[in-house]
Amino acid sequence: MRMLIFTSKDALQKEIGDLKPLEEGIQNYKRWYKNYVIEFVYFDEKNRFGIKPCKKNPKAIRDFINKAEDRWGKIKTILIIGGDSVAPFFRLPNPCDDDASVLSDNPYASSDDDFLIPERSIARIPENRSAEFIIKQLNKSFTKFNKSFGMSSAVWKEASKNVYKQIGDIRELKISPPVVTENFKAEWLQKKDFLYFNLHGSSLSENWYGQENSNYPVALRPFNVISASGFVASEACYGAYIINKSDRNSLALKFLHKDGITGFCGSTTIACGPPIPPSSEADLLVKYLFEYLKQGLPAGEAFKNAKIDFARKMIRRHGFLDDDDQKTPSSLYYTAIPY
Repeated sequence: MRMLIFTSKDALQKEIGDLKPLEEGIQNYKRWYKNYVIEFVYFDEKNRFGIKPCKKNPKAIRDFINKAEDRWGKIKTILIIGGDSVAPFFRLPNPCDDDASVLSDNPYASSDDDFLIPERSIARIPENRSAEFIIKQLNKSFTKFNKSFGMSSAVWKEASKNVYKQIGDIRELKISPPVVTENFKAEWLQKKDFLYFNLHGSSLSENWYGQENSNYPVALRPFNVISASGFVASEACYGAYIINKSDRNSLALKFLHKDGITGFCGSTTIACGPPIPPSSEADLLVKYLFEYLKQGLPAGEAFKNAKIDFARKMIRRHGFLDDDDQKTPSSLYYTAIPY
């Protein structure tokens, strides 16, 4: 099995400075992770595939990946190093009327124009302006505790229970309100396999919010995340929006900054979900993701399979993919090593 790790040398150097520690970290990762034949390339530099370097343009980078596959063989997994300023997200047309466009990595995972059905597993490690942060993600390992944590806005508690029951006891699901940032206990996030959040979010705020009627209390702030472990799945709108953000003002990056967090799945845009079962949209995709992770699938494969199952289920249910169904698998992406 082949894994392609890629980034921009010029753009990444501007963000983190000296690239030598990162290059050494990737070489160590290649030696340790023997499940794959791994190649690391800068798409804007001379490379082992003999492909002409390309500019920092999503379509050009995607062409670079497809050419690499033509010359090297079938690529099973892609790992992007860096955030949007290093290896940009695609700006896909939004089928809904909420966001101007959808920030997505889906096209990188597809060799053709059917972006909703990925062929490759794909992950992205943001740089968080630090080589140390990237290397930390590469060095993480999974420890099993057989415990989970979940938190939901009060208005979505029934829908959230239907998702959370895949990984935990629904009686232990925290509801906001009454649970808010002031009474949130940091130890709830410790020694867990999965962390699930179905809260509100915003591209302009680092916080996630609960809701009861017209009351939107702050449920979680970055400073609540003192120590944490497990795989995080968030349905918060913009829960994975990381452009011009760091671990100081992004819960996604704050979680990933913790040694025990093995991955993060979230939305780059407004996320959709029902107030009550049956699960659909982001609820359904995260539900499938948890099911595959519990089966022991590598995170990248679990995420890819969850997207495929989501599309199949919605087509069986409606006969087609409506606007929200098309947006959901495009806007959700995950960041982790594809262990």
